[in-house]
Amino acid sequence: MKKNPILILAFIFVTLIAQGQVNPPPAETGVEQAITLLRDGLVDSFNRGDIDRLLTFLDTNAVVTWQNGEVCEGTAAVKGYYERMMKGDRPVVSKVTANPKVLGRHFQGDWAISWGNLNDQFFLTDGRELPLNSRFTATIARRSDRWLVTAFHVSVNAFDNPVMSLAVKKVSLIAGIVGLVAGLLGGMIVMRLLRRPKSSGAA
Repeated sequence: MKKNPILILAFIFVTLIAQGQVNPPPAETGVEQAITLLRDGLVDSFNRGDIDRLLTFLDTNAVVTWQNGEVCEGTAAVKGYYERMMKGDRPVVSKVTANPKVLGRHFQGDWAISWGNLNDQFFLTDGRELPLNSRFTATIARRSDRWLVTAFHVSVNAFDNPVMSLAVKKVSLIAGIVGLVAGLLGGMIVMRLLRRPKSSGAA
């Protein structure tokens, strides 16, 4: 009876796996699933503007560094920053959204680090839109039976971002106005000098 070579190879492969000589494809671990759920909860609460729910995903002593360089230590400071920027008497931001893309993760025991693109869009109260496309790094730790963010750092390209473009346009506009005013004043002075009658010398 002729044996099927495919069945023979399958039998050998299964036997090697049973003996521990061949590693099966790695499946997503429980840790990765927990951190993915943490990420989804953070993004959903952030985009909804639900700051109280968002804080439940942060460690009590979490440190957050924002795009403007301001640092918040603890969940109370994070909430204060959010309310100052988006609420209160003189809010700066009317709405902000993010669609983060994780580029990599490292795991070490009860700690993990994730990094990637935040893909954030800011809508200012003066009507301007700022697609910052910030980069982020998040440090995550196991706290009892949960994973929480202990540190979150966000930064933008200092040389190529919408804020820099607005500043350049503003400086160019001011420089243009100053140049125009200086040119007009200079022209007026020259015209006045040309119209001044010449004094006649003694005969």
